[in-house]
Amino acid sequence: MITTHSEIARHGEVYRSARLEHLARQMMRHIERTDASAQEVEQALAKLAEANMAERH
Repeated sequence: MITTHSEIARHGEVYRSARLEHLARQMMRHIERTDASAQEVEQALAKLAEANMAERH
């Protein structure tokens, strides 16, 4: 069986492994950014809740 360079580059085990690692890193960065954003929203909501409670008393 003859394998061309483009087949190795796009469909080879090394390419797939590197691509999977790259996608996993991207996903982790996305999750970290989402977590950080969610924490900021939670903090803002807590401040808003405190302000509403203070206003009522």
